[in-house]
Amino acid sequence: MKPLIPLVLLALAACAAPGPEAVETEELAPDFGQPGEAGYHLLMAEIALQRDLPALAATEYLRAARASGDPDIASRATRIATAFGTPAEGLEAAQRWAELAPEDAHPRRYLARLYLRAGEVPRAVEELVFLREASQAAERPFLPLLPLFLEVRDRDAALAAMAAVIAGYPEDASGAYLHAYLALRAGDPMLAQTEAERALALDPDWTDAAVLYARAVAAEGRVDDALAWLAARPEAAEHDLLLERAVMLMAAERGAEARVLLEEILTEYPADADALRALGYLEYFDGDFIAAQQAFMSLLGTGRYTDDALFYLGGIAEQQDEIEEAARLYSRVSGGEHLVTAQVRLALVMFRMGRPELAINHLELFARRNPEAAIELDAARAELMMRLGMQDDALGVYDEILARHPDEISVRYARGLLHVAMNHVEDALADFEHIVGLHPDDPSALNALGYTLTDMTDRHDEAYPLILRALELEPEDPAILDSMGWVLFKLGRPEEALPYIEQSWELHRDPEIAAHLGEILWRLGRVDEARETWLEAIVEFPGSQVLLDTMGRLDP
Repeated sequence: MKPLIPLVLLALAACAAPGPEAVETEELAPDFGQPGEAGYHLLMAEIALQRDLPALAATEYLRAARASGDPDIASRATRIATAFGTPAEGLEAAQRWAELAPEDAHPRRYLARLYLRAGEVPRAVEELVFLREASQAAERPFLPLLPLFLEVRDRDAALAAMAAVIAGYPEDASGAYLHAYLALRAGDPMLAQTEAERALALDPDWTDAAVLYARAVAAEGRVDDALAWLAARPEAAEHDLLLERAVMLMAAERGAEARVLLEEILTEYPADADALRALGYLEYFDGDFIAAQQAFMSLLGTGRYTDDALFYLGGIAEQQDEIEEAARLYSRVSGGEHLVTAQVRLALVMFRMGRPELAINHLELFARRNPEAAIELDAARAELMMRLGMQDDALGVYDEILARHPDEISVRYARGLLHVAMNHVEDALADFEHIVGLHPDDPSALNALGYTLTDMTDRHDEAYPLILRALELEPEDPAILDSMGWVLFKLGRPEEALPYIEQSWELHRDPEIAAHLGEILWRLGRVDEARETWLEAIVEFPGSQVLLDTMGRLDP
């Protein structure tokens, strides 16, 4: 006990000694407020962002917006919630912003976009009418809405909303033009022609409307009619129409004719960025990488379309197996329509360079910094994980995406296929059923559901009508033909199954189709033909597990 006595005495002495005056705790700690107060939730949101917790930040900003009457806070909440939060959080934040700033067009743009994404067309129409009125002073008041519509994936919903809005503005040429544009984008060239004609009737000198009409005619397969119509325009020899005719010829795979027009432009204007870009595309997709490289290098020299040039130069380097140069070029793409694809290509190049962990980290980091592209980037990250055999990790990424965006069809489809690969039969069926519920006439989803029921369960009677409907929608799809043959085989009807599988094999050389064809032939007693089919396929697809398993099971 003696060694403890000095320590006790020192402690008592410290207690007895005079010390500084007590300071009130409130004077030392700042007042951050209480839960439910705007300041408190703003602080929590900023801390969440600093700690790289953007989803939590979105929730906290929304709470701050609820508690505050400041439209700037609601604006910040809307931007963060639409980028990182759930769709419901983004919508509520935008509604709050519009409530606090009723004359401001910015929250209404968010609301229109969010309502269209949710398929709530009538509510979107209200916001679009507001925005049209807000741009009344513009020469063509509907055109400022075009970027908003281009962000909407549901093209039918966008078209329906636009049709409802323009009904109130029958004399506005820009409304007819935008309706035609969205109709062409949604795959309705006849409606696009009608509306483009109406735009021209209201504004005969509008070259863009003339070009759009010609595109709609060409989309029907009447390329020569479209070209002749453009050539008959008073401004036919001008740069824009020459370029449009060249692009139209390229789309019709008439590259030699397109090249003549592009060279005509470049003879007069050697540094014309639009013509150089079009020529670069033409040479690239024709496989002349040297000529394409020259065109894109010249394009870089103009200072325009830099991201396009870098992206395709990266593609050329990759094609020529210059993967380090490809990585350098892809990494310099900083914007434009190829930004996301460039990051995915860069990750794949990193993978080829033997740096898979760097590739995965790159996609994850870029998705955080670019939330508007997070779904595509995270899906690419999951696909890369699957290539590396990291199935559980890939599944976790898909789960995270779908927790926030449950109706993201491409991701749900990919997760369903991963569940199939992992033998999670009920989970796979649930994903495919979800897609069919949303899109009952999607042949790929019908086929995926029907084939999974056929191949992994004994519910063949349920599978048959699904595959039959898919085949009605896509009668020459080899995957669906294979599914029809396989379900008929499982139903005990091999004679009926055989023609479907044979047609599938003719259309698409695939080891699984070959395995099915051989098995049906084997069941029909045509053993030599079955063996011949398998041997032919195994030469083409050495090491195919499905072929080896089928052959080992039936012909050990």
